[in-house]
Amino acid sequence: MSAQTDSSALLTMEDFTHEMENYLGKRLSPGSDSPATEDLVGSKTGSDDLASSKESLVSSEDESDLDIIDVRAGGQLEDLAPQIRSGLRAPNYNGYRTFPSLLLWDEQGLKGFEEVTYAPQYYLTNTEIQLLKKHSHAIAQRIKPGTILLELGSGCLRKIDILLKAIDALGTEVDYYALDLDRNELARSLQDLGPSNFKHVRCHGLFGTYDDGQAWLSKPENTERPCCVLSLGSTIGSFTRAEAADFLGTWARTLQPSEGKQQSDGQILIGLDGCKDGDRVFGAYNDREGANKRFILNALDHANDVLGYEAFNKQDWDVEGEWDAEGGAHNQYLVPRKDVRFEDIELKKGEKVFVVHSHKYDEAEQRELWKASILREVERYLNDDGWYGLHILEPSPQAN
Repeated sequence: MSAQTDSSALLTMEDFTHEMENYLGKRLSPGSDSPATEDLVGSKTGSDDLASSKESLVSSEDESDLDIIDVRAGGQLEDLAPQIRSGLRAPNYNGYRTFPSLLLWDEQGLKGFEEVTYAPQYYLTNTEIQLLKKHSHAIAQRIKPGTILLELGSGCLRKIDILLKAIDALGTEVDYYALDLDRNELARSLQDLGPSNFKHVRCHGLFGTYDDGQAWLSKPENTERPCCVLSLGSTIGSFTRAEAADFLGTWARTLQPSEGKQQSDGQILIGLDGCKDGDRVFGAYNDREGANKRFILNALDHANDVLGYEAFNKQDWDVEGEWDAEGGAHNQYLVPRKDVRFEDIELKKGEKVFVVHSHKYDEAEQRELWKASILREVERYLNDDGWYGLHILEPSPQAN
């Protein structure tokens, strides 16, 4: 999609504010506190506050009314059992045995991570919400009518809700697709979003992996339409730096203009964390309430489900996080509290088993990532400290 927009077609900020006030007023029921006007994060902590926040979401959707498309290759998700066995049998390139990070993202894992985002120390969500509130009007005006909005690993939809409201207030007809790995959580999140409350935004779910979503978007009926791929929450940080470049490069090529078109109608909106303050980063992933610990430990329950028997007892494990200043990443491990035997594999007490990392990208590293991904940045919106940003990217001409 072109970064240039005809200024004569744009609403003024005053007009936009008036439209948003009218729009949000229609979404409020008398006497209620709607998340349309309150800070969805605020100072909420713990499971009780999380539950009360969820209950405040406006939704009259029945699950049968939701449009959820199964895009899984072969109608099923990847079998993680071979990855569990191979990862525990031999160390990875960093010398650690591993659990596949996809174990984090079952139904309970998605709920657990949502709880993490409400922890006061987890600055990423608070910061991104404030950026979306401040810049949703500008971002929305870059969205063309007929656009497919595809959010990767959508999870809880309270952030995208801010942008969708802005698009709806502008009267831009779009289709929003939330892509995630668990159908039950996808249905719950869409119900919370309340698709029927939008006039111009049609909401759908895609049940599958990133690869499944990419294959779906590559279908001819989709490539003919403008598209905006969204990756919020700095989730790109869970890849190694090389993997992140490959991943974004795949999407850049997918968004290249179709045959006969000179200009791409594709863009990518990425939320990316560049904070290198070790204490602050460590606190975000090691919250005092223990939400992150519960989230990581749930990977063991998911592993048991995948294997079909109780191979791992959570009581035998602890969670350890560390800030790697040299690598610019926070790493998380599951650590046995005693010697553990899994099939024919022995894990010693205190041995760190790698689960997931969260890479941080300073400005120089961002430029390197865009270049390696065959993307060019057309706009950025940074927080006051300049270390967290929403970045709008387009495929470079050499991506095709």
